[in-house]
Amino acid sequence: MSSSYIEKLHLSHFRQFKTLDVEFNHRFNFISGPNGCGKTSILAGISHCFNQYSLDFTRFNSNSEFWTDLNLDGKKVRTGLGKGSFTGSSYRSNSSDVYNPPIAEENRIAIPTYQSESRLDGFCPLFIGAERSIKYKKIVGMTRESERQQQIHGYTRKGTELLYGLNDSYNIKQWFINRYFIIDKDWATVEKENWNHMIEFLPTLAPFDSNFSYIRIGRDLEPVFSLYGQECYLEELSAGFQAILFIIANIFEWIEATREEGERLVKDASGTVLIDELDIHLHPEWQFTLRDGLSNIFPQLQFIVTTHSPHLLSSAKENEIIIMQRHHDKNEYSLKPSSKRYSGWNTDQILSEVMGVVSIENKEYEQLIVAALNKMEEGKIQEFRYAIDALSKVAHPNDSILTVLNTKYASMVALSND
Repeated sequence: MSSSYIEKLHLSHFRQFKTLDVEFNHRFNFISGPNGCGKTSILAGISHCFNQYSLDFTRFNSNSEFWTDLNLDGKKVRTGLGKGSFTGSSYRSNSSDVYNPPIAEENRIAIPTYQSESRLDGFCPLFIGAERSIKYKKIVGMTRESERQQQIHGYTRKGTELLYGLNDSYNIKQWFINRYFIIDKDWATVEKENWNHMIEFLPTLAPFDSNFSYIRIGRDLEPVFSLYGQECYLEELSAGFQAILFIIANIFEWIEATREEGERLVKDASGTVLIDELDIHLHPEWQFTLRDGLSNIFPQLQFIVTTHSPHLLSSAKENEIIIMQRHHDKNEYSLKPSSKRYSGWNTDQILSEVMGVVSIENKEYEQLIVAALNKMEEGKIQEFRYAIDALSKVAHPNDSILTVLNTKYASMVALSND
């Protein structure tokens, strides 16, 4: 079984980074940190390494360089651009006349970006941006799917655009209709096995007894699903279910479109999927189970994703979380997955100590606590009671501070009655 994935990313004089080196493991990589630390820039940097037509999304100078190190079924490859490739650039108007290959390394082939499509043995990452809503499109029938090389060219050239939601090439509804028409054909054995694999695992990805499942495609060519016991059309699904179905169906389509015959079974396929803000639109309960759900349905794929979700981080295994920090006086980074697991950490601890949230307390809650403590210190029992009652309206019933304040109030009342 082949295995291809991204091992490392190097950026120099790239966006906010003077230098950045990131190591990845071959399965799950959750990139997390404060807003503005450069999580999405990592995904963008990877996309530039495969597509010379994407350079207008980033400003460069003569010292800029970027590359990714790949493991292509045991073959070590580096693809990107080295220093001196950019003789002059401005925002949204970059030019590269040289396309210098990246610095060579022993036992690793160096390939300039413009040759990546032809020399990477079909390795073609899938980029999925934060925009994952499914808009209504009327389907009139089956469409012919492009040949493999055309598909690879499309995914490679449009990777950065797809990351930023600037390309609507994804049409999962058309993919559903195409599979509806072909899976019963004698020659479509792989497509049918993949289809059955998806249908089997869709219910396991859904949370909280939703009983999410595919039902049928009727004469009107509209896919119908079941959700909480009710039938609904594709576009009627909630934002969370649309987001998950969007990710799943696009990965299936990408695998079938870009692999050689004999390597298109989803359960065996390797490669890299990059997703910006994986947790967007998803209920916290879903975020807890999503990592294992994706692992079950795509057991060989590498995922590199950004997230703001403490629930996703708590579901990660060892060596899967890459923590970024925002340092205003530092723009040189060397990152790799942490050996820690955070399954035993509560949400507040992950938010403050991993994701860099400075204050996790609600400001009104803090102010009500201060007001209650002031009345307690002043010995004003009745006003202290009013302050506690105001706090109880916003605090959890089992809030430990509320319990302490109520105990103190009872003590003050007892003393005043003596």
